Amino acid sequence: MKWSSIESFGTTGMSFVISIIIARRLIPADYGVMGMLTIFLALSNTFLNSGISSALIQKKDVNNDDYSTAFYFNMMVGIGLYGILYFAAPFIAEFYNQPILTPVTRVISTTLIISALSMVQGTILSIKLDFRSKARNSLVSVIFSGIAGIIMAYNGFGVWALVWQGVLSGIIMMVLLWYYSSWKPSFTFKKKSFKALFGFGSKHLVSSTINTIYDNLSTIVIGKVYQASDLGYYTRANSISTLPGSFIMNIIQKVNYPVLAKLQDDNVALLSMYSILLRAPLFLIFPILFGMAALAWPLIEVLLGERWLPSAGMLIIACFGCLSSPLSNVNLNLLYVKGRTDLVLKLELMKKPIAFIMIIAAIPTGIYGMCTAMALYNYVAFCFNCHYTGKILNYGLKKQVMDILPILLYSLCMAACVVVATIWLPYAWLKLMVGIPVGIIIYIMLAKFNNDKTLMSLAGNVLTRFPSIRVLNYIVK
Repeated sequence: MKWSSIESFGTTGMSFVISIIIARRLIPADYGVMGMLTIFLALSNTFLNSGISSALIQKKDVNNDDYSTAFYFNMMVGIGLYGILYFAAPFIAEFYNQPILTPVTRVISTTLIISALSMVQGTILSIKLDFRSKARNSLVSVIFSGIAGIIMAYNGFGVWALVWQGVLSGIIMMVLLWYYSSWKPSFTFKKKSFKALFGFGSKHLVSSTINTIYDNLSTIVIGKVYQASDLGYYTRANSISTLPGSFIMNIIQKVNYPVLAKLQDDNVALLSMYSILLRAPLFLIFPILFGMAALAWPLIEVLLGERWLPSAGMLIIACFGCLSSPLSNVNLNLLYVKGRTDLVLKLELMKKPIAFIMIIAAIPTGIYGMCTAMALYNYVAFCFNCHYTGKILNYGLKKQVMDILPILLYSLCMAACVVVATIWLPYAWLKLMVGIPVGIIIYIMLAKFNNDKTLMSLAGNVLTRFPSIRVLNYIVK
């Protein structure tokens, strides 16, 4: 968990800082152009993985034949997907009426082949719980590719700064994984191994494809119906709102999936670990999301500049929509651990028609209506996703909501106090300097007053490892 935290904190934190520096130089339309390609790249990466990585982790008796089979399958898919996008590039550019998308698509799509070359090596590190090596590789690739992106952005390369940053990041990661990995592919492709892996991964692939289409449907609609700058505002607001959840859940899920996979046959131990993994991350995610919503305008102005202020309203809506996303992810992760990809697929087939109807119906209401529809759908998805958790572990919607309700109330009260404390302050930077510490103090005080068990558990773990943090020790005791 420590090294997973270092990886996520380092890569997410550095990526965020780098993106802020680059965003202050580029214009919203540059991000809009990249946003138009999001669904094509996301779908390609979904097909590239095909659930094979998850299948390797979940498989109890994985061997070298499985690894080599997965490697060559990934390579064939990666090359095939690159070829499709290469020839489809002019049609994508014509659809969005953006000629620059032709060369941009053809260059950024090379990351598919690059990823295919190192996907198995990365999966092996996860199986071995070697998150120290993963952290090192990720940090190096983010830092060096980020520096290159910043240099290009400040030298007038525009959207190409984002393109080459992505390509260089993939190349560096691939080289490091090959250099430090003890595994190299043998000239083996076993039909038996492929059937076993793809039998698990195929359902994962279908459900992930449906989910990916939904996740990126908004970018297609916004990019086609509205202006490129609108898509730029939306992508910035969405990336900031999803940052806390993705950062914290990445730390936990990278570790908990291979660990929980070992407990898949013990429902008692699985429920104990699962309930902890549900509440602990939300104790950190909820106050951050509420705090960002309360300070959206000064946050955007200070981080990105005044020209990005139209994204502040979208950020508020997106933050409230993101509250349920970690809950949905944890519930689905349990089904993957139990090997029930069939249930995951069934859930996606039930949920996504509702999502598509909500998005299409929201088009006439404008971009803010679109953001609201997607935020509301997240709660619909959570209600569906916890259905089978209730059946498998007797830990359904009602019990989960009751467990997280105190955290929700702490966060809501904290956000209200932040708004009151900063509403009359004249400068954006001053609002942040006052609002952030006020929010942290109020939130911890509310949790401590309620003797919240998650606060005590998290603080206890930190104090055990870092006894020099006297302030935390004083607050808890």
